[in-house]
Amino acid sequence: MTTNEMDRILQQHGEWLHSGNGGARAILIDADLRGLDLRAADLRNADLRGANLSDTDLSSANLSGANLSQANLYGSNLESALLTEADLSEADLRRANLSGTDLSHVEAWRANLKGSRVDPADLHTLLGCEMP
Repeated sequence: MTTNEMDRILQQHGEWLHSGNGGARAILIDADLRGLDLRAADLRNADLRGANLSDTDLSSANLSGANLSQANLYGSNLESALLTEADLSEADLRRANLSGTDLSHVEAWRANLKGSRVDPADLHTLLGCEMP
């Protein structure tokens, strides 16, 4: 997907989020979004199931409520992103940067976090553990 195509989708998704009756929800199932610059993008409630987001810059993006199940986020930058209530089931987050990411109420069943950078407190939140 080109940057211009993604910009159009983000614009329509923003209209959908804010107007209630205009625009269109971002449905990006199995989309190839590799390496795109999506810093601070508003992708709340977007459907990104199975999308290839490897090496994508999603720092400070809002992905709250997004469906990222089975998405490829290998090596992506999610620093300071909002992932509250997102679905990361079976997502590939190997070598992803999750520093400062809000992982509250995230579904992460069978997500692969090998080699990812995540703050210990956020990892405890993700795993549903209490900090000692």
